[in-house]
Amino acid sequence: MSESKWSFAEKFCRDFHVTTSELQSRLDDLKLKPVASLDAVQVISAEISSLARSLGDATGSLPSYDQRRCELQLKSLERTADELCGIPTSAVKFAFKRKIVKSKIAPASAASPTSLLQSTSPMIGLAKPLYSCRYLTSANFDSENTAEVSMHDLDKCIINLLPNDNNQMDLSAFHVQRATRCVFLLPFVNGSVLVHDLSDCVIVSRCHQFRMHNSTTVDVYLSISSNPIIERCTSIRFAAYPSVLCGVYEPSKYFSVQDFSHIRSTPSPNWTTLSEEDWECFWPVHELEGKQLLEHLEGMLRTRKVPRSGAS
Repeated sequence: MSESKWSFAEKFCRDFHVTTSELQSRLDDLKLKPVASLDAVQVISAEISSLARSLGDATGSLPSYDQRRCELQLKSLERTADELCGIPTSAVKFAFKRKIVKSKIAPASAASPTSLLQSTSPMIGLAKPLYSCRYLTSANFDSENTAEVSMHDLDKCIINLLPNDNNQMDLSAFHVQRATRCVFLLPFVNGSVLVHDLSDCVIVSRCHQFRMHNSTTVDVYLSISSNPIIERCTSIRFAAYPSVLCGVYEPSKYFSVQDFSHIRSTPSPNWTTLSEEDWECFWPVHELEGKQLLEHLEGMLRTRKVPRSGAS
């Protein structure tokens, strides 16, 4: 190793270790608090993302031992941040209203789908979905004016929380875990959207922060003020938020995706941009049920061949 390269590696590792120690200390402080601030965790997550980019840029200039040690430190920070994000103790619980459902297809279980996220186990499939073949709107929720929504175990559902004349949800965060073949139409989220264990889904979201874990074959239509983050994901496609749903076109950073599972300087093979000719045009903004719902989902979620050549 040349002297200049050795000097760079020495300084980089020293600065890297100082930064990781400081971030770990801040995360440890958050773990000691009775109520974990999701916004504070997301700020630290953004700094971890920046640190991952710097490590990726330094790849090839560091000895293999130092490179590996930095990667392990980074992974430790990510795990701690994930644990804090996965236990949003300050979330306001939502409960579905008890009312007669028009659809003849009954939910697989009567339990509420709004309990908080607790597991980060890899997605294999839903053995027993909590809700199946349902069209859910803000009218299904008992809610305060501002809250965090958390859902899990959904199969073949359309979740439409877009504002209308009768109901408007003012969300500070939206969390979903374990969903297959679902479409999520979300209102503006004045905070973070956190998703775990999704398969063959479509998400439409306007938010400040977006993070996805353990998911595959998901299309994300996004308007966001920060860089979206994915980890342990495959076949993810990003596109701009549909102007038809908000009335105006909003520039977005959906193409500046940070893949925490691919910290090298080369393009990530786990995500790509969705070409404009493949953007969805027919959004299910009106209530559907039974056969109509399943047919619409089938049309939107038909088998997609996702390019594996990396982001463009």
